[in-house]
Parts: sequence; C-alpha cells; structure tokens
Amino acid sequence: MSGILQYDEAVVIWDLGGADELVLGTSEIPTKGGATASYTEEFWGPTYDQFGNTPVDQVKVGEAAQATVNVGAFLLEEFAKIFPAAELVTDGSDPTKKVVRSGGKIGESMLQYAKTLTFRPRTLFDPNDPDLGDASQDVTFLKALPRANFSITFAPQTERVYPVEFVGIVDRTTGKIVAFGDNSAVAGGGN
Repeated sequence: MSGILQYDEAVVIWDLGGADELVLGTSEIPTKGGATASYTEEFWGPTYDQFGNTPVDQVKVGEAAQATVNVGAFLLEEFAKIFPAAELVTDGSDPTKKVVRSGGKIGESMLQYAKTLTFRPRTLFDPNDPDLGDASQDVTFLKALPRANFSITFAPQTERVYPVEFVGIVDRTTGKIVAFGDNSAVAGGGN
C-alpha cells in the first residue's frame, strides 16, 4: 500500500472539543509562514572496548515534541486563552479598551494548563462539522503546553507575526506523547 502524498497547509486546533478550543490558520485567526510540528526520539548507544566506539544496542532515553504556529494577527482574547500567564483586562468604563498582561507563575507547574494540539490538513478541515472535519490524517500532541517566545518585527512591508511555541509532554494516562491519525480510535474486542 502506498502512502498518502500531502502538499497542503494545516489548521492547528488548540484544545479540540474542549472549552478553550481555537482553530489557528483560518481567515479569522490567520497564520503567516505556516506551522511546524516535530517529534524526535533520543537514544543512548552502549559501547564495549572490544567494538571501539561502535554501539552494540540503542536504548531509548527520551522523546520530544515541539511546535510553532506563526499567528499573523493581533488577537488579545485568543492570546489570553492560550497562554497560562496571560490575563485579559477589559476597561470597566470603555469595553473597547482591552489589554493582555503577561507574566508571573514562576515556579508553578504548568501541567494543569496542558491541552491537545492537533494539526489537521486544511483540505480535511470542515468548520461546519462538530468534529471539525476528517481526523484521519491528524498529528496530535496529546498534551501540549504553550510558551510565549515572541520576537516581533516592526518594519515596512512586513506582516507582523506572533510565533506561538508549544511543547509536548507525556500524557500520564496513556504514556504517549503524540498520535498520528484519528485519535478517537479505540482498540476493540471485535473479530
């Protein structure tokens, strides 16, 4: 069986099906420069004198998942929803005046703020579907934590971009970090 060739962009769904669900990469929340996801495994290769520096085995010692979504819009409400240390303040006398203040939570575990982060090919995304389309080619970080690491360019003929970074952490329920395909699939007791 041959693989599926893919050439399209993805939408990135923060907290799919959850209370803080956001779809990044649409006309409402555009991206500039796309989004990237990486998953890597780390290994240690034990060696013995008799074989020099040639490893005799490979032992998995860790794994990492990271993503960057280059948001191409200034979105106060959405930034406040994504970043745990962000606070949205709406002026009491003028509701059009808003600010997001970020900072704090130093030394606090961020685990409670972890949510799913799903990359879905744009051609399979359907905003009118309650499940947001076909999940068969999804790449999902089962638990992701956002990190503010903005480097914003203010220059002529340059779109302002807000890179939002995410770090995948292990889902302690499953022991997994990333899922490829439809994450709603469950092992069955069928034939």
